[in-house]
Amino acid sequence: MKAFKNLTLPYILLNILLIFCMTGCVGGLKIQSSPTDAVTATSEIVLSLSTPKTVYTVGDSIKLNLSIQNGQFNLLVPSVNVATPGAFKRLKVKDTDGNITEPERPIRVPISEDIFIERNGKSVQCIQGLELKAESTHEISLENLRKYYELQKGSYAVTLTITVPIYRDSLKKRHPEIIELEEEIKRIKKVADAHVSAADKRSAVNDLQQQIESLEKKHKYLYLPVKSLLGEASITSNALMLTIE
Repeated sequence: MKAFKNLTLPYILLNILLIFCMTGCVGGLKIQSSPTDAVTATSEIVLSLSTPKTVYTVGDSIKLNLSIQNGQFNLLVPSVNVATPGAFKRLKVKDTDGNITEPERPIRVPISEDIFIERNGKSVQCIQGLELKAESTHEISLENLRKYYELQKGSYAVTLTITVPIYRDSLKKRHPEIIELEEEIKRIKKVADAHVSAADKRSAVNDLQQQIESLEKKHKYLYLPVKSLLGEASITSNALMLTIE
């Protein structure tokens, strides 16, 4: 009987663990698989348009803020689509009668330049991108709506639709200055001059490493191989109400 009890305890614990795994929750963490298509990948993204105030007088600058709240997946997207004023390209401005106000000048999307990065001895065509972390919020602003739209007195509903291309893969490219600093560290470590103490070498190396860390925080280069495009999806924001008095 004692032997039976010793055998059943591990068995019970194993079954409990299996139940947690089957429900997709171990230690309170959700287990998520990678999306197989762009529509699924972006299905939980929420776009929220806002502005510092909702009532303006003729001639006031109107700043628009866009909040991109991501869902359960880490998403690789082109920078130009979500991190430049070009993200506001497909704004729609309607008056209370449903008439669409056309822009006086278009909001342009910067050209996404092709960059070639070596991988496994081959040159890979890429564009600059960024990663939208799961359950994170990314924000961007359009400094003045009036730069593009001539709005007369009245009330308007403003909505935004953005196209989000999703990529499967990414590559990183180190900043040239970081590479130079790393080479300098190697050179210092090899110095065998009796006039240069070990403490001086450590101090110099520490200074260079701090410079590298600072550059890495400032320059987070992420590139998306063009051929790794999974697909794209369109997402529309809330309707932001504005009044011009």
